[in-house]
Amino acid sequence: MPLSTALGAPRVVDVVPTLQTLRPEDVAGRVAVVIDVLRATSTIVAALGAGARDIRPVATPEEAQARLARLEASRGSREGLLLGGEREGFRLPGFDLGNSPLEYTPKTVAGKTIIFTTTNGTQTLRRAAGAHRTILVASFLNASAVAERLWTCPTGIVLACAGTRGWFSLEDTLLAGFLVDSLEKRAADSGAAVGDTSAAPGPFVFRDLARSAAALYRTLAGGSGEDLARVVVTADHARYLTSRGFGADVAYCASLDLLAVVPEYARGRVTLAAAGRRPVPNPRSG
Repeated sequence: MPLSTALGAPRVVDVVPTLQTLRPEDVAGRVAVVIDVLRATSTIVAALGAGARDIRPVATPEEAQARLARLEASRGSREGLLLGGEREGFRLPGFDLGNSPLEYTPKTVAGKTIIFTTTNGTQTLRRAAGAHRTILVASFLNASAVAERLWTCPTGIVLACAGTRGWFSLEDTLLAGFLVDSLEKRAADSGAAVGDTSAAPGPFVFRDLARSAAALYRTLAGGSGEDLARVVVTADHARYLTSRGFGADVAYCASLDLLAVVPEYARGRVTLAAAGRRPVPNPRSG
């Protein structure tokens, strides 16, 4: 549905449950928020919060190696360049880093460009990309900062969940629900609900799946997110990661509002769209 950006025009909020169901028309003329809680978007947020210069998402390990070779040739050195990524949850052979946000410490990534590939998250970023689109990167780590940014955007919003191999992911939908719930509450407090044409830039209209995601978040995570970590660890992919030794990653990715950063994807790079950050409580930082 094409949306007007005129003052007072309704801003439709949708949730797309998986990478495979995200269509070009879903993001046309709208702000897209890419969500892959376990773990790609959490890792991107953590890396930029730790001082990485930028993240360059690519689709495949082969594309990552080719991109590295081109950058190394153009710069005359590999200094300042890192390869990060995973398949089946594990670091790729020959890569500097995997997909664990706990690896992306200030000591390791500050000032670096990271060429990054994952099973679902970087694919979702690439699918959402296009001319004249704003694409934000969300995790629980920066959830409230993203919600604050969405409040002021003048267009419709699509919350694009990566899912897991084409299946619904509980943790991604919970984050989408948190964002919708935040917008619903603020709209109710400010009077920016449907029918209030005096609101600027326009009232929100929450579609069915967006309202359902918010209800799921409130039901499972609690009104203030007090049960969030307990619920996330029960998700299918969380249990898979824990069984492979990544339980600390799961717990970290379920931590709410550790960072006040809003990464934005444009022209093939993810960089910080907002200044200001809080330190990441990372047990491996240094």
